[in-house]
Amino acid sequence: MKIILGITSSISAYKACDIIRIFSSKGHSTTVVMSRNACNLVTPLTFQTLTGNRVYTDTFENGAYTMGHIALKEDAALFLCAPATANFIGKIANGIADDLISTTFLSIDAPVAIAPAMNPTMWSNAAVQNNINTLTKRGITIIDPAEGSVICGDKGQGKLAPVDQIVTRSLQLLDFKHG
Repeated sequence: MKIILGITSSISAYKACDIIRIFSSKGHSTTVVMSRNACNLVTPLTFQTLTGNRVYTDTFENGAYTMGHIALKEDAALFLCAPATANFIGKIANGIADDLISTTFLSIDAPVAIAPAMNPTMWSNAAVQNNINTLTKRGITIIDPAEGSVICGDKGQGKLAPVDQIVTRSLQLLDFKHG
């Protein structure tokens, strides 16, 4: 089945490589859509090599509008965003579609899961929690961040959930949809 993997600009973006490997080992095809800032952390070429598929980063490729967000959703069985930043969560909770990853999210009619990753203070911020509650009410699966130390040294809930947990929850959504 085709899985769209959204990757936003958290330092944990490198863990998406392991998510892709596991999806591939289970026979799923992964198409990656990255935010522009995520490209500064892990290159699109890395994900292209792992998936064997083109990686999408921009709504306007080569200066020509390609309706990429509509084409990407075709045959998609799942949209997973891992890691999902506070910025991305805020956008999708409020229907803001100003880049390829957010417009792809808004156009998808498959199950959606997000795995947030951010500083613990950001995660506990009332605005972020309000956005998470909004998405939960809309039927979006939230794979809660883990507790622990984050890269800046702060401690608390905010780390990207373990890869195996993200994959397990994602595959449960696929099984539910196709079971």
